[in-house]
Amino acid sequence: MEVWTGLTTVLLPLLYLVLWGSYVWFFVAERNLARSWSRMLTGGTLLVHIIHITLRTVDLGRLPLATPLEFCSMLALMIMVIYVILERMLRVRVTGALVVGLAFILQFIASAFHSPSDSVNSLLGDPGYAVHALLVLLSYTSLSLSFLFAVIYMVQSRQLRRHTFGLLFRRLPPLETLERMSVGTVRLGVPLLFSALVMGHMWLYNLRDSLPPQQADLLSPYDPKILVSWLILLGYTAGLYGHAKLGWRGRRMNVVAITAWVTVVVTMGLLHHFVPSFHDFTLRSGV
Repeated sequence: MEVWTGLTTVLLPLLYLVLWGSYVWFFVAERNLARSWSRMLTGGTLLVHIIHITLRTVDLGRLPLATPLEFCSMLALMIMVIYVILERMLRVRVTGALVVGLAFILQFIASAFHSPSDSVNSLLGDPGYAVHALLVLLSYTSLSLSFLFAVIYMVQSRQLRRHTFGLLFRRLPPLETLERMSVGTVRLGVPLLFSALVMGHMWLYNLRDSLPPQQADLLSPYDPKILVSWLILLGYTAGLYGHAKLGWRGRRMNVVAITAWVTVVVTMGLLHHFVPSFHDFTLRSGV
């Protein structure tokens, strides 16, 4: 098991690097061969990454999501999963160079500085909590990609206003497509976040009966991160409603996407550092 885990740990950043190179090739030259290579390499890289996460889960007896390095690897996988779904939905590949490049950096960090995990929260070994955590990560990854595409939209819009039609302008999708990509990732993220919250509440009540009283007292549906997550869900749902029914389009919609994501990051960062919560993968929470 350790041999195969070590092999995939070394192999993954190399696969991501080659995959990123194929997307860059397609971005610069837009060759059919580059398109074919990127499609084939994407499937292979995702398969190896899923095998790596599975081996790590079996080896550790928990979801590998407890340390910053484990989080980097899992985030790289989630970015690729969401992007591949979006790419298949909208049939747009030229933005892959940016997204895959980010995934490569994350996985390179995870593999280069790989080390044995310290003591972590035992909740990660619970299957219900593991599914909940994966859904949360998938949902916030979707919302983060929405922010990325909104930023690209603003850059492309600025180039259009200034009449600077360089390689970046010629290769990036039209503004309408970038907006669809930003909104499309939110449409993926909202139901994922809703599913994560519902799964979290179900897991919360089921787990409470199996924990010692002192640990069970820490579990609460009124945890600040849970309440804020519901507010985030409502906020993004309102944004989708505005786009569908109120005519929020173009620059306004992408400013909303950027503002919403920055608000989410700042709020969650403040909660993580200053508000006690049982949502802590280390043993500092006492669970």
